[in-house]
Amino acid sequence: MNTQPGVHVPPRAGHYAIQVCVASAALLFASLAAGIPAAAQPAEGNPFQGRELFHQKGCSGCHSVWGHGGSLGPEITVAVAGKTWDDLVGDFWNHTPRMIDEVNRRGYPWPTLDPQEMGDVLGYLYYLRLFDEPGDPTRGASAYARLQCASCHTLAGQGQRNGGPLDRFGAYPSPTPLAQAMWNAGPRMQQEQLRVGNPIPQFTGPEMADLQAYIRAEGRRSGREVELQPLPNPVRGASVYRAKRCGSCHERARGQGPDITRSALSKTASEITGLLWNHSYAMGTAMAAGGVAFPRFAGNELSDLIAHLYFRGYLGEDGDPSRGATVFVEKGCAACHREGVEDAPDVRALLRRTARADLASAMWNHAPQMHEVMAEKDLFWPKFEPGEMRDLVAYLRSLAPTPEDPKGGQ
Repeated sequence: MNTQPGVHVPPRAGHYAIQVCVASAALLFASLAAGIPAAAQPAEGNPFQGRELFHQKGCSGCHSVWGHGGSLGPEITVAVAGKTWDDLVGDFWNHTPRMIDEVNRRGYPWPTLDPQEMGDVLGYLYYLRLFDEPGDPTRGASAYARLQCASCHTLAGQGQRNGGPLDRFGAYPSPTPLAQAMWNAGPRMQQEQLRVGNPIPQFTGPEMADLQAYIRAEGRRSGREVELQPLPNPVRGASVYRAKRCGSCHERARGQGPDITRSALSKTASEITGLLWNHSYAMGTAMAAGGVAFPRFAGNELSDLIAHLYFRGYLGEDGDPSRGATVFVEKGCAACHREGVEDAPDVRALLRRTARADLASAMWNHAPQMHEVMAEKDLFWPKFEPGEMRDLVAYLRSLAPTPEDPKGGQ
């Protein structure tokens, strides 16, 4: 095992990381089963209710979640990684022919989903990736050395003592408590780095998770218990976002900060924590120049804020209606889904009652009928490449009736 000189990774670190992941999964499943109040649901569905639906609809009979469940279909946490809402809808659609055949072969009814259920299930699948896979302690050892953490902090008794020991953070599976402590101490830490002539540490990719894994594997503490935090709540995170006035700089049409939705798109929780830290010095400098106090986080505020930012990425960016019009024609949708064609719903009629989840639900529930018709006509099932569903949705929304245009768009 290759590590930096003087940095040791225990041989059982990987086994311990697996134990931590199982413990985290157990907490998630128990908490999801308990549910949360309706007022704490994200705008695009309740992931906690979606977990129940995932089992009720029989999805877990074919798909596993973190290795638990069926093996006929792909591992769901891998399949949904980095996907926005529209990408997930596209993947659902691409997957349906094989699923329809398997459901028919087993004699099961097709698991229909109404719009609320569709939003809940998709929310659950996306929420799963909020929980990172355990970081790699070997990579974490390299990051610990590269970032020169030992120049200020001790771990297992080794290092300088002016920044405080890091061992206590080893009790957490998630890097968020470490990230929150770093954020709160950030201005002081960064000024000290500049004073001694060191570059301010910058994280890349999953380094925050890897660093946490190394601290967890190497740190000294009594026992090896894992301290599990409450589940991150994106609705509470939205309140934190407003209370800390993040939007005054980070909304697209306001301020000078980076667009938060674009920054969080397809990022895991640990990647978002790294991005926040990387941004903190420039942010602190700008706030100090404007006489604004640097925001601090308490309790689970940072964890909830990250959940909120994560779900901002889930919604993704708006598609291009003009490209969507091309997709509508090239995928063969226009051949059937127009006024006057029997056995195919008119898109304009559908859009009179549709929202984001309505369209996804209608496509899913319509799939068996379409599969049968296309098999009879020996036609290929249209599949969507990344980004195409987003553009198609933008085009269909442009057709939706409005008070000014009750017959719909072009």
